[in-house]
Amino acid sequence: MPAVAVSTFKQARILREAIDRRGRYDAAKLARLLDWQISDIAKYLGRAPSTISRFGASQVHQEKLAALAALVQDVFELTIDDLRATRAWFRMPLGALDGISPREEILRGNLWRVRNLANEMHRGFAF
Repeated sequence: MPAVAVSTFKQARILREAIDRRGRYDAAKLARLLDWQISDIAKYLGRAPSTISRFGASQVHQEKLAALAALVQDVFELTIDDLRATRAWFRMPLGALDGISPREEILRGNLWRVRNLANEMHRGFAF
């Protein structure tokens, strides 16, 4: 099997852990995949943790969850398909983010900034 197909398969496999039986991203499952608390994913979504526990795969959350899932997939690829390294990357204070971890930057409402960093890393311009 070509390397691209293997990598794509592994990426799809990691995100499968965050998808419910209807094919929707589930906030609690995505939090678990990242080793985040429900309160973290709730903050990202701008919702109460109790809402996430009951309605984490709601249609209203899908756009934001898909954006986060796409970032997770890209970072997973950057860390050479290593979930532990992916989780660690989201926790690591990074100079490119002014010493803030990607997780904290996302929780501050700046997913775009972390997305830009991941894009630069893919192109070989940042670290």
